[in-house]
Amino acid sequence: MLLFAVGLLLTQRASAAPAPAPEPSPNLGEQILQGQNGQTRFKAPEFAEFDSSFLSGSGQKVDLSVFRNGNPMVAGDYRVDIYVNGTWQGRRDLPFRANSAGEVGACIDLKLLEELGVDTAQLPAGDGATSDCLQVQERMRDAFGVYDSGNLRYDLSIPQAFIRRQARGYVNPDLWDRGVNAGYIGYSFNAVDGQTRGAFGSRNRSAYLGLNMGLNVGGWQLRQNSSLSWNEGGGSHWQRIDTYAQRGIARVRGLLTLGETYTNGELFDSIGYRGISLASDDRMLPDSLRGYAPVVRGIAETNARVEIRQNQQLIYSSTVSPGAFVIDDLYPTGYGGDIEVSVIEADGRVRSFKVPFGAVAQMLRPGQARYAFAVGQVRNDTLLDNPWLAQAIYQRGVANRLTLYAGSLLSRNYGAVLYGAGLSTPVGAISMDVTHARTRLRDGTDHQGASLRLSYSSQLASLGTNVTLAAYRYSTRSYFSLQDALAANDAIEHGFDTQFSTRQRSQFQLTLNQPLGRRAGALYITGSVRDFYGQPGTNTQYQFGYNNSWRAMSFGLSAIRTESGFGGPHDTQYLLSMSMPLGRSSRPMSLSTDVGLRDGGSGRDSGLRYGSSRVGITGSAGTDDNINYGLTLTDARDADTSAVATVSYRGRYATLDGSYGYSDSFRQLSLSASGNVVAHAGGITFAPYRGETMVLVHAPNAQGAAVLNAPGLRVDGRGYAVVPYASPYRLNAVTLDPAGMAQDVELESSSQSIAPYAGAISLLRFQTHSGRALLISVRGAAGQSLPLGAAVKDEQGQLVGLVGQGGRLYVRSEHDSGRLQVEWGAQASQRCVFDYQVAAVTGQDQLGITSTETVCR
Repeated sequence: MLLFAVGLLLTQRASAAPAPAPEPSPNLGEQILQGQNGQTRFKAPEFAEFDSSFLSGSGQKVDLSVFRNGNPMVAGDYRVDIYVNGTWQGRRDLPFRANSAGEVGACIDLKLLEELGVDTAQLPAGDGATSDCLQVQERMRDAFGVYDSGNLRYDLSIPQAFIRRQARGYVNPDLWDRGVNAGYIGYSFNAVDGQTRGAFGSRNRSAYLGLNMGLNVGGWQLRQNSSLSWNEGGGSHWQRIDTYAQRGIARVRGLLTLGETYTNGELFDSIGYRGISLASDDRMLPDSLRGYAPVVRGIAETNARVEIRQNQQLIYSSTVSPGAFVIDDLYPTGYGGDIEVSVIEADGRVRSFKVPFGAVAQMLRPGQARYAFAVGQVRNDTLLDNPWLAQAIYQRGVANRLTLYAGSLLSRNYGAVLYGAGLSTPVGAISMDVTHARTRLRDGTDHQGASLRLSYSSQLASLGTNVTLAAYRYSTRSYFSLQDALAANDAIEHGFDTQFSTRQRSQFQLTLNQPLGRRAGALYITGSVRDFYGQPGTNTQYQFGYNNSWRAMSFGLSAIRTESGFGGPHDTQYLLSMSMPLGRSSRPMSLSTDVGLRDGGSGRDSGLRYGSSRVGITGSAGTDDNINYGLTLTDARDADTSAVATVSYRGRYATLDGSYGYSDSFRQLSLSASGNVVAHAGGITFAPYRGETMVLVHAPNAQGAAVLNAPGLRVDGRGYAVVPYASPYRLNAVTLDPAGMAQDVELESSSQSIAPYAGAISLLRFQTHSGRALLISVRGAAGQSLPLGAAVKDEQGQLVGLVGQGGRLYVRSEHDSGRLQVEWGAQASQRCVFDYQVAAVTGQDQLGITSTETVCR
């Protein structure tokens, strides 16, 4: 870099030039960068030469011909801030190499252009178009890049025509990565040992193991989700939730699935089946909705176990501390089917409620479509007969505000057709559809009916109101869904009269979030109202909540009410909660407290009365805050005062949790563990996080380097780490922090990006250099200093450094001796070779910088 600064002071003289050739068309990007901010950047004239006699000492021997093209850069890797059309796009390591004309510039590959917002599909195809080392002006017309060595800044000027106009997050499908052949086992284990005391005391022991297993081979992804539950007295029960193989197909923007899975539940009810399906995958779209996932909220009065089921499958089981709890990381078994929640208190009491779950109204852009086809056999272990089924649905955006959709569902003695439309209005999205169904039951009766559904979702910007889902459905008495028909036929097989079967007549459900202003807090409302044929009254469930904060204190009020049928029990719980940090340290403990009120609704429990109160302290400790602990004291009207202690440890290989609750009437111990085991060509890697779409990091000798994508994640002793929760079809930047790894190891690059297919296990290799840091003072054979800025290369011809002031150079070597070559020109007389040798050291002595002197001959 100093050579270029000195060169600017040298006298330039124009050499004799032949008759000028026709000038090429000007590069508009180059002109823009030269004149940006009113400053004209220096551009050397053609055929310029520099007089080395103006340099003193050994500088007169430097070959200045490399500066004739106006670019004095030395090829190598540089960490720079990248700006695209004046907008900062991040800091990264860029390789700078010479092209065929000898001009040194940044190598810009397609992946980097995608990340910088360039529509690579518009780039001209041709020889070398896919090369990793092309300068930006070689990839597109009127683009140019300028490196500012003083500010370590690289400016790119790219024509707007090449800037991607898709929504943020779009990645060219050609860059999607199917990953490597690998397998994994994600596990979640929970064991509870409880004992109630008194005249009817008993010992209760139970355990749950959830497994998510996968094997990726040749771009195919084999999956099995299963669980093993056990309780004392009832024995063990193995449940295979689903087993299937899948493969993403970019050309049809869909996902092919074979095996045991669930039908798409956006229009019809989701049903477990065994067969084959092809459905569009909205995750491949840059700006599409990814479906609706439920959030389960509830209140635990003791150290309770929460079990969650969908479609009669146990999909979640865990222990929660006393007080309000939120579960927002479910893996539902389909897009339809209510979530059934059971809260099992430590003293044996069980409370159950349902969370409405249905897909939101989805609008499609004009010309876009969504489809799903499935053929197979119904899979339901509770039924005596599992007939075949075939389902097809199709949705298409026909205008900016209109989406049409239709579907058909067929099975033995059953047929249903659905048609509907979605309309975008200034106040939200509204959809309406009608399903006609014809059913012949095993008792020989025929039934024809219809079901009408209205859905609404919106975010009113003026009020800040977010209505996630508001839906109403009404079904005639003769309407049977396929689930209803299967249940009715099963009842007939068992000899029951189907006229007493309960089928849903109508349902209304609502999820609303409303911010009340900067300091007024926010409230939410969720609920559902249903009634059934053959059952009097209605089933009502709703939750209300208000949250706010004042300075460092947060507080809220929530209420949960359930009503079950005509004259059935109903229960209302209220909870007033508050939390605040204790102190102002970087990791202060937190104090939380709440008071619960309860209205049983009838009998001696009628009227609002005191229910329970809690006070708790939580905190964190350890490296990366990987240890969390807490203590909670609970007082209840209908139970003894209890204490619960919890601790959680997130290690490098697994996450461990434990809790212990105690009162005069019960004691309970709970232990749990979760994590992931990934098997790959390099061995087996353990991780504390579960995931399906993952990135496998390989950084040899970088043990202890922190992976910034997940808290506490570090490279293990064999140089591997597993990054969980990678976003499929999106560029995921994986960044390593060298803090924590050995000082005798260097990372060539600390950040890389990759866009995996859904379910893929992608591999990112981070090159490292390990060895001793050497500071070598080199002089020529006659004792003179070597030219400043001369290139230093290893025996393989790779650039390893530059000669600094006083003939000193810095290199990192894995060996105690070696040979290096110094070049300051193209002639044989402008290069020399020197050998170095230092004393062998071990242990901590390797971590310092070793100085030595040698002669270059």
